[in-house]
Amino acid sequence: MSFAGPPEETNYGWRPPTTMVDVLFLILTFFITIAAFRDDDRQINVSLPTQEAAKAGGGGRTQIVVTVTRDEQIFLGDRLYTPESLLPKLGELAQLYPNESVVIRADRESRLGMTVKVMDLAYKAGLKDVSLGTIKPKAEVGN
Repeated sequence: MSFAGPPEETNYGWRPPTTMVDVLFLILTFFITIAAFRDDDRQINVSLPTQEAAKAGGGGRTQIVVTVTRDEQIFLGDRLYTPESLLPKLGELAQLYPNESVVIRADRESRLGMTVKVMDLAYKAGLKDVSLGTIKPKAEVGN
């Protein structure tokens, strides 16, 4: 009994596409993950005020994020604005994205007047959904 038979024909010109699909899937996953964390890395670091009765809002949709720092500097993304230069930019964003929500991330040490001024500018620009960014207080030990 001989196991030696005719040599198998091999076709080196065609490969199963599964390996390439796996590689493309990994690359796609990588870029989606990077895109999801991109905005969080660019936010200006502020100490948000706490609110116990806060409810999460707008988590599934994109938002226009305006940050007011402790020394009352205004940032849209990572770019510094004055109140006079923020109004035209918000107006431009309101025309491009009319149903977009605005979240104002004001440092707890900033003055209320500047936060109200930024809210007023957002309303003047035509944006309707304006809210303040807060965090829930940390749970006390033993509760």
